[in-house]
Amino acid sequence: MASRVARVRRSGSDAPTLPRGFEFGVATSAYQIEGAWDVDGRGPSVWDTFSQTLGKVLGDVPGNDGVRHYERMDSDVGLLRWLGVDSYRFSISWSRILPDGVGTLNQRGVDFYRRLLDRLEDAGISPSITLYHWDLPQALEDRGGWRSRDVQFWFAEYAQRAFEQFGRYTPRWATLNEPIANWVGYGLGVFAPGYRDELGGRAAMHNALLAHGQAVRAFRAAGSPGEIGIVVDVWPRSAVQPTPERLRQVREEEADSYEAFLNPLFRGDYSTFQRERWGSQGTLPEIGPDDLALIGEPIDFFGLNVYNRVYIDGAPTEGDDDSTDVVAGNFLDNGHFYDPSVAYEVLMMLKNDYRLSVPIYVTENGSANCNEDVVAGRIHDGDRIAYVRSFLEEISRAVADGVDVRGYSLWSFLDNYEWSSAYSQRYGIIHVDLDSFERVPKDSAYWYREIVRARSLNLPPGEQHTEAAQAEPKDTTTGHKADGGTPQPG
Repeated sequence: MASRVARVRRSGSDAPTLPRGFEFGVATSAYQIEGAWDVDGRGPSVWDTFSQTLGKVLGDVPGNDGVRHYERMDSDVGLLRWLGVDSYRFSISWSRILPDGVGTLNQRGVDFYRRLLDRLEDAGISPSITLYHWDLPQALEDRGGWRSRDVQFWFAEYAQRAFEQFGRYTPRWATLNEPIANWVGYGLGVFAPGYRDELGGRAAMHNALLAHGQAVRAFRAAGSPGEIGIVVDVWPRSAVQPTPERLRQVREEEADSYEAFLNPLFRGDYSTFQRERWGSQGTLPEIGPDDLALIGEPIDFFGLNVYNRVYIDGAPTEGDDDSTDVVAGNFLDNGHFYDPSVAYEVLMMLKNDYRLSVPIYVTENGSANCNEDVVAGRIHDGDRIAYVRSFLEEISRAVADGVDVRGYSLWSFLDNYEWSSAYSQRYGIIHVDLDSFERVPKDSAYWYREIVRARSLNLPPGEQHTEAAQAEPKDTTTGHKADGGTPQPG
């Protein structure tokens, strides 16, 4: 890892500590890992349609297989047990339990998730369920999808059925993951369902918040145990050259992205700047008289996905002396720039600017394609270890400064299908061979396992301190060691 500019480094005995009871986990999503897209009564989702349409995803590789978690679930839970994580964040495939999005329940889909929850319970791993991670049932898209205000009622029915079926197992629910994906899918056309309609994209974002509010109300009405919240990704914008034009772009992009959710959720309304900007563009969505009260239903926690900083005038390059006074961060050995200080910055913003009064969980954080060299059958991904360690340090610093952060879920447990990028981006700490689908723990998995065991960030990157950390997990699906396959290059 090469430093971009000098910044405070925390390591060894000076590393900040996380509070007692801090929760370590890993995360996945249904469409990205499950596969079995047309098995056991599952209905198609918009991502099945999108990824099977030529020209929509990289290399025209559909996500039909995911990484075959549906058939390898038992051994995957075995790997989770081996990692020793406290929690596992995953999503439910809406169309697996309600093939038409509403109406008749698919018992075989319900049974799959009950088996998963039973296995997690046996392993002593706490489930954290996300109701929606971008895979809208195609049957509902055919009825207008997220552009229709009716989606809030379809989602409320789905949420209620999920609470009924899985509530006794689940201490934590998230309604939505990264609802900005609706803008990418309806406004930009890059994600499913692939429309380029800016007004439709803004409507889809607003309607997602209505659906969130309806699900929270359904959760309270059902008297469900546990807690409920939402997951939003926050990517702060910065300008390498802070000219008035670039700073205006920073303001506009932040207002159009994460502020479009944080403002109505925690400030009770969109900002005047947002309303005027979208109104002048003709993209202001319909906002009913009761919408903001619904969106602002009290939640029990906030889920933060944080990965990096966005430079609107291009990513900084190493050795660019003109920008070193405004750019902080580091370069990984693979040449990718990253700035872990965004974690501290965003957490402090949530505390001080948005006055969050609920606990925060960092629900996603990770890095893809981390120079995954294979030497003597081991997968070395030191870049990922450096990245995760630095973000955990910044999270720890925010905790020390009074932010109520209760846990961290590393993205991702497994290499998986990365949406429009297909399999080209590997975020997993467990390598997946795309021919055999065998699982192979990377160095980062051994390192993270030891971090979880030691409850400390003081371990040197890549170091395993016990014989147990070197133990090779078994893949109970194939009967082979889970790290015994031949690896090939989130």
